[in-house]
Amino acid sequence: MPEITDDNLGRRLFQIQKEKAVEDALEKIRRRTGNDFPLVSATDNEALKEILGELWTSIDRSRWGSYSFSKLSKEDIGALIAQGKYIKNKHAMTDDDLGALDAILSRTI
Repeated sequence: MPEITDDNLGRRLFQIQKEKAVEDALEKIRRRTGNDFPLVSATDNEALKEILGELWTSIDRSRWGSYSFSKLSKEDIGALIAQGKYIKNKHAMTDDDLGALDAILSRTI
């Protein structure tokens, strides 16, 4: 059996925490949009999931906790998806991208 280092354990714990935070946020978004959420394509859903994960790793936890994902409008969700696709094509998130995401989510505070 391979030896598990503290670094590997720490990385895995971080990944699990990120996945849980993103799933919790997505669940709040799904509840908010109700029957309209299935209209989001699998590609758009993946972009939303990815951008929320990137955001979670880039900001402090108190800021993340201040967002009210259940208050996002359909337009806000669309903007997050568009931003996610844009960043995915660039392969890196800049401070400007982070600011744009924060501006969208700050409307829910």
